[in-house]
Amino acid sequence: MRFRPAFIVALAVVALLAMACGGASRFGAVEKNLNQEVGVLTYDEAKDRWGKPTSVSPGEKMFTAYWLKERSAGIVKERLYLTFDNEKKVLRAYRYTSKPFE
Repeated sequence: MRFRPAFIVALAVVALLAMACGGASRFGAVEKNLNQEVGVLTYDEAKDRWGKPTSVSPGEKMFTAYWLKERSAGIVKERLYLTFDNEKKVLRAYRYTSKPFE
């Protein structure tokens, strides 16, 4: 049985994509942990855990810190948005996404 080169290349691309998407998150088990940390985690603790945010968007009552991490040679981009209140700087909401090929 002979395989065509295009089939071999397609198979390699599928295998690479599967490995990239299945790798460990650079943020850890984010969604499971953050559900329990709403109202508890402070902004300073978040910076200690994930480093300086990529950007911070200020608001009147709350602000959102954004972290971007790349894994699998930049194929997969992970985004973490954490919203804190301005007064106590405690986590009020979060959003996490992990998408390949963006």
